[in-house]
Amino acid sequence: MIGGRSFKKVLQVTPILLSVLGYYFMGFEVDRAQSLILIPLYLSLFFCSYPLIFKSNSLKQIFGIGILFRLIFLLSTPLLSQDFFRFLWDGMLLSNGLNPYEATPDLLNQTAPLFSTPISQELYKGMGVLSAEHYSNYPPINQLGFYLASIIGGNSILANIISIRVLLILSDLGIFWFGIKLLDYLNRSKKRIGLYFLNPLIIVELTGNLHWEGFMVFFFIFGLYLIFVKNQWKWATIPMAISVASKLIPLLILPLFWRFLKPKKGMLFGLLILLFLFLFFVPFFLGADNLSHYLNTLGLWFNRFEFNGSLYYVIRAIGYEVKGYNIIRKLGSVSPYIILGIVAVFTFIRNNKTPQVLLTGMLFCLSCYFFIATTVHPWYIVSLVSLAIFTNYSYPLIWSALVVLSYATYGNPDFNENYCLIGLQYGIVYGVFLLELIQRKNLLHHFK
Repeated sequence: MIGGRSFKKVLQVTPILLSVLGYYFMGFEVDRAQSLILIPLYLSLFFCSYPLIFKSNSLKQIFGIGILFRLIFLLSTPLLSQDFFRFLWDGMLLSNGLNPYEATPDLLNQTAPLFSTPISQELYKGMGVLSAEHYSNYPPINQLGFYLASIIGGNSILANIISIRVLLILSDLGIFWFGIKLLDYLNRSKKRIGLYFLNPLIIVELTGNLHWEGFMVFFFIFGLYLIFVKNQWKWATIPMAISVASKLIPLLILPLFWRFLKPKKGMLFGLLILLFLFLFFVPFFLGADNLSHYLNTLGLWFNRFEFNGSLYYVIRAIGYEVKGYNIIRKLGSVSPYIILGIVAVFTFIRNNKTPQVLLTGMLFCLSCYFFIATTVHPWYIVSLVSLAIFTNYSYPLIWSALVVLSYATYGNPDFNENYCLIGLQYGIVYGVFLLELIQRKNLLHHFK
């Protein structure tokens, strides 16, 4: 009997120990160029997360394990993304009284020593050529977070990193708290929060690589809590506006509240959010060209950048076959209208009158956007994962595991994408998506 209990305890502890080891290597040893190590390691973390999520005895256990995994990264420098160099650069500019939308890093570097700090050259070199030649594309609330990190961290890059990481961990704690409140309200298992809190994509890309999607998701879920649970939709406009001013993605799904709140309330809801956004954005865009700098940089995501696309790559291949050239620029000018059409369909045609239907509509709307997007970095899927835990669909969770295949690009000396792996990724994701649509039952139906 004792031996049986001991064996059971070993089975419970083993996934935790293996995950701790895996996250240590992800944080300190394996960079994105080592895709032959990175991809199996990442997938093994998902394999280990399964018993931790589905076999955990309590929310306290999920919470404690999630905190442990995040603290492993506390003193690490991101190895899978160089975006954090630009975060710190923008924060450094603000702490020195400069607007990050006014000049590109290339331009400021050329004016040195008019602008120089003890860490400016290291940040400039670290962000890479592509980032250095463009204006900042990060919204105002992001910029305030970068500024706070710069004030706290000063001229220490690691101190800046730790400051941002602590803020992002706190955001995940907020998602955990308000997430279980929403799950309880929706009459779903509170332990479903583990699908987010113990998800390796969330831990690696947010805590590890310092991407701000979790910050955005926290304020969005806080807004949902105020609307659904507290029936305080007016107060919810503040966190919703903060969410948009952190990452613009929520703009695509906020119109879906129009029918849920009824037309008059829905209109006022939208106007209040626009008012707060105006207050957030105006201080940064007082300069004559700052707004155009920001919008032009955003436009690059539609008509120049491409990474890990799905339907777009199919269209691009057809373009080469029919036209003989890459039609990304023409497609980029059309895709915003396609997105607006999708949003309009989910806003005015779909019956978003209950929280469950509304959340599912939001998930579908964002999914359509990413399905046609020219660029889908792994951390983009965070928003889908956060919505999926409240719905009857699991394909975003499958996607969160398979999106690591896109890192194979960095393992190629010429940074050429592996279309076989991209096809495998999207083939499985689309297959699960269509299966769940047809059966109206997700693959995790036993985990209500």
